Amino acid sequence: MFGTTKTRVIVDEKKIDEVLSRSVSAIYPNKELLKEKLFSGKQMRIYMGIDPTATYAHIGHATNYIVLKRLHNLGHKIIILIGDFTAMIGDPSDKNAERKRLSKEEVLGNLKTFKEQIGKIIDFKDKNNPVELRFNSEWLSKLTFEDGVELASHFTVQQMIERDNFQKRIKENKPLYIHEFFYPLMQGYDSVALDVDMEVGGTDQTFNMLAGRTLLKVYKNKEKFVI
Repeated sequence: MFGTTKTRVIVDEKKIDEVLSRSVSAIYPNKELLKEKLFSGKQMRIYMGIDPTATYAHIGHATNYIVLKRLHNLGHKIIILIGDFTAMIGDPSDKNAERKRLSKEEVLGNLKTFKEQIGKIIDFKDKNNPVELRFNSEWLSKLTFEDGVELASHFTVQQMIERDNFQKRIKENKPLYIHEFFYPLMQGYDSVALDVDMEVGGTDQTFNMLAGRTLLKVYKNKEKFVI
């Protein structure tokens, strides 16, 4: 079609092996299936989410953005998702206490220089294969209570409380709030809303990312890879 540019996906074994090994601790469902997908030559939709809980992106985030950059260099579609809605609830991952819930004003304040910081690694100026910057309030703010119940119906309480940090809080008789169970449901729904093929994230996000894998199978009968 006139006015559009088709991005060429690069199939280079050395570069693909680098993506699948450097700084990578685990791949779901497994490395072999993902390697096969990357060798297919089809463009994958890949995202990473970040909650703007501070005014800076720290060095831990940089590792994940470097993995995204390698995938972008291979010609895959990259989406950076700002969790502006989920930040107002607070991610309980790897936390021994409830995380502070942010106001909308605090979230917007923290976002002011995020793109500039992330842009030191991610090429937002690539016109042939543009990197998308999205906000999950776009769909999460529109969900009804009925939608929330439907999402929750695909997970058990046992699945939620098996998380190490939740178990630790229960043993220490520390509060564990119901709304903290909503977070993996919402992050999981991000995968459905964005219709992705893969998510990249830190090891502390494994439970949340796999929740997205579950929901993509339920709603779209689609496999989702997790790095």
